[in-house]
Amino acid sequence: MSLHEEIDKFKEQWDCYLERIEKPNSCIFCHGDRLYWNGYRERSASVLIGDAVVYLTDILCKRIKCAEPECRRSWTLRPAGLMPKRHYQLCVVAHGVIEFLTDPHETLTSVGEAHCCSRRTIGRWLHWVAGIAKPSNLLSRLYHISKKAALSSLCKVDEIFKKTPNKITFLGTAKNFCFLEALGMTYGYGTQQGFRGMIETAIANRDRITTYCYPFIPELAR
Repeated sequence: MSLHEEIDKFKEQWDCYLERIEKPNSCIFCHGDRLYWNGYRERSASVLIGDAVVYLTDILCKRIKCAEPECRRSWTLRPAGLMPKRHYQLCVVAHGVIEFLTDPHETLTSVGEAHCCSRRTIGRWLHWVAGIAKPSNLLSRLYHISKKAALSSLCKVDEIFKKTPNKITFLGTAKNFCFLEALGMTYGYGTQQGFRGMIETAIANRDRITTYCYPFIPELAR
């Protein structure tokens, strides 16, 4: 299948969501049940299709509004994988972080060029991963699930910094990456999707979480 065909298939999935989405039963703000459709919002986003970062435009999302007089607030219904207030979707972020940390020849600049963004953006992604949760909390959870996976992850952290000693600034990023990857694998995401699966599951559809701030994720911080 060509990249063009893959893009069309991807957009078709999001278009199907738009056509099939049903009106929610209650308002997400006041829990009232008087809701009505409130037009559409047009989005653009960069997503990962195969190994290519693709810029998509004209992504239509339905708007919904609460009719309760004391509320009258509205929000957007988005297909799975389309994050609010984020241009580079989590699949792109995960791919960039993986490339930077696992390939000793990659730099912020080279990864940025491959992902159609600046080196500063890649730096923000790396610092954002470091702030997802405390590495000690992730390691503790992983240790309770699988001692073998925990030890393997610690070895991988060490391996990353033997290959890339100049990247010690991102030690917290590397720890969270390795521990999240191992957790993802134990939860069944597979060897190639562990890290991506974990951040997409934990962060998907959480409003106001961007690469410019450190999110607090209870599911991972406990």
